[in-house]
Amino acid sequence: MKSIVFFALTLCLSWKLSESKILTPCEAVQQLTRAHISKTFMSNWVCLMQSESGMNTRLITGPKSASSYSYGVFQINSAKWCTRGRRGGVCNKRCEDFADDDITDDIECAKIIQDTEGFKAWDGWMKKCKNKPLPDISNCRKRRSVIDLFDTTMNNP
Repeated sequence: MKSIVFFALTLCLSWKLSESKILTPCEAVQQLTRAHISKTFMSNWVCLMQSESGMNTRLITGPKSASSYSYGVFQINSAKWCTRGRRGGVCNKRCEDFADDDITDDIECAKIIQDTEGFKAWDGWMKKCKNKPLPDISNCRKRRSVIDLFDTTMNNP
């Protein structure tokens, strides 16, 4: 009986992990750019995401102090920023909404956190990013559209 329960739990965990989206640095840059994150701090944001969640959009960790949990790619904590099971917290969001592949709402809340407390609000950033080499995202250029390429070709005979 124990082996059946263990197998079922392993299967469920494997299935849940297979659903997780692990962002590449360039995918993160693309999402952050859409959310109007300053290019000046882009490497800090990518480092933050790497250090907090390994770029895993569905990561949930806890319980932590005060029985709180942390959610998503930025590991947004339920003690202050969101509320489990219903809208709430400073970001007025359900914490579970941060544990999906759409990180638009995660970025909105992370901007509130950063505006309020700075990057120091995240232990991962303090330990792995502050005064350390940041990720090289210089190869994450915005792709040029076919129209842009056509215009460039037509204007430069």
